[in-house]
Amino acid sequence: MPAPHPFDSCVGLGYHCEVTHQLRRVTGDERAAFFDWLDLELASVVEAIDTDFREVLRPGAVEPFSDGLCALDRGSDIRFFHDFAPGEPGRLTREDIEEQLPAVRAKFRHLADRFRARAASSARVLYIHHDAFDESAADDLRRLRATLAAAHPGHRFALLWVRRTPPTDGAALPPGIAWDTTPLVPGRWEGDDSAWDDVFDRLDPARLWP
Repeated sequence: MPAPHPFDSCVGLGYHCEVTHQLRRVTGDERAAFFDWLDLELASVVEAIDTDFREVLRPGAVEPFSDGLCALDRGSDIRFFHDFAPGEPGRLTREDIEEQLPAVRAKFRHLADRFRARAASSARVLYIHHDAFDESAADDLRRLRATLAAAHPGHRFALLWVRRTPPTDGAALPPGIAWDTTPLVPGRWEGDDSAWDDVFDRLDPARLWP
């Protein structure tokens, strides 16, 4: 039998759909989380948690983006590819977004409540940020850790920073933050299953829960 994972719950924090797919595949937990299936940079995650999600999906701040392929929330810089549907075949319009926004806001209010409830529980939560374009630095992960700790005092959590290549400043990460890598798989948005399996197999409880 494989060893149990060293966490009670695992939550993805972007960058895009690869991390959501892989976490659900590896853990078998398909309960939706706030940042699932979204397209966003780490700065947007930090800001959303820091403001308790108040700036996400404000009325009047969401508009068609990328020729109508998705909806961009100007308040949070989050791109929604799956939550708004064109009223007719083709591209999203502002009218489509305005009509569907109340239902989408209700969905994400529910997911924000789930995020808060998990953070208020006694569960050991492993948050995973997939830095799919190697854009972040150790300082950014420390900022995320500080933001989570300030927003949810007493929350027992750890962070895993997954990149394409090893970080040059990985040694600067404090205990409670680990890093690993998975390769880009051209033409496969889901990523490399075997590489993600190895990431979970390499998790070090002593590093995550000092």
